[in-house]
Amino acid sequence: MTTQTLTISELTHDIKLLLEEGFSDIEVEGEISNFKQHSSGHRYFSLKDDGAQISCVMWRSRMLDFTPKDGDKVNITGRISVYPQRGNYQLDIFSMRQKGIGDLFIEFEKLKKKLKAKGYFELDVKQDLPVLPMNIGVATSPTGAAVQDIISTIGRRFPNAVIHFRPTLVQGIGAGEDIVKAIYELEKTPSEIIIIGRGGGSLEDLWCFNEEIVANAIFNCKVPIISAVGHETDFTISDFVADIRAATPTAAAELASPKTSDYLNEGLDSYESFMNNHFNNLINNYNEKIDLIIGIKTKNLIHNNINQKIQYLDDLEENIKKELAFNLKTYNQTINSFTSNIKNLNPKLPLEKGYAILKSKGKTINVKDSLKNYKNIEILRKNETAIANIKKLLPEQLF
Repeated sequence: MTTQTLTISELTHDIKLLLEEGFSDIEVEGEISNFKQHSSGHRYFSLKDDGAQISCVMWRSRMLDFTPKDGDKVNITGRISVYPQRGNYQLDIFSMRQKGIGDLFIEFEKLKKKLKAKGYFELDVKQDLPVLPMNIGVATSPTGAAVQDIISTIGRRFPNAVIHFRPTLVQGIGAGEDIVKAIYELEKTPSEIIIIGRGGGSLEDLWCFNEEIVANAIFNCKVPIISAVGHETDFTISDFVADIRAATPTAAAELASPKTSDYLNEGLDSYESFMNNHFNNLINNYNEKIDLIIGIKTKNLIHNNINQKIQYLDDLEENIKKELAFNLKTYNQTINSFTSNIKNLNPKLPLEKGYAILKSKGKTINVKDSLKNYKNIEILRKNETAIANIKKLLPEQLF
């Protein structure tokens, strides 16, 4: 019986096909370890339990509604993939959610269900935003980055608008009540639109925007309200009740203050939209034809190859960073050594220890030159100089 000899590449290719076809759609739960979000946006980490662990990758195109960290218990869906450059298998993750539901989240879902039943989220009750609001109300913390982002964005896009700012608590005890008061007070100003919000944070940090009193104030306000709470992945009850939700405070300011040049370019934008739709339709049609011609497996193979190249580039970037750091450390050590040697060669260094330099007529008296050849000499110390007359030479003395 003849044993078949394979190259490493051929063996890895066979293992890759076996694993990727055998584990193409799986669900796994475990604990996150060594989580790292690369500068490219891709996430690399391990999932572990008491007995084992497995490497994982989640590409930046895969959306998440929370920020993973070490120790998180999660449920994932994905598939096994093989990274040939390292000979490793890993989990290519499609989706990931936190395991278990906390008390706050249960309360959040309960209120969300209640308000939805009351019609608070219906599109037909939401007010349209004014086209060119000259007065814009803002309710947020006076110390956070959100207020600066909102003010600077409105000033840049629509400098003629007047901002009515009401400093507001956005976290902690009494924050919900203060947001309600802020909405009521801004409603009495000339504001044609109101922005409420803050920067990102945990579910606990954002909780005041999940209170029922805040939802009622937003729903009953006669002025259109934009809710801009947290980051793009954060959602609160105020986002659902508000007339429109913005992903960030900066995005809210952009919605409230249309750029002046936008109106000059309206015709061009309309034509651009038409062309985008036209070409997107063409692309979709051709994609369907390609799927029929080459098949889904081939298309997946292309995506896999692209993903592997991306991971290889991420690894290469990390190696370059480490090499640069090592070279920089070596150069610093060499420079420090040169600096130390230069200091040791300083002719005035003995003066620091209390020694003196003898001179006559501007020339240094050498150690081999006897003082009997001189009548007057200069004695130079670190902080003083003296003139001495030589009257008598004493015999050599040992210290």
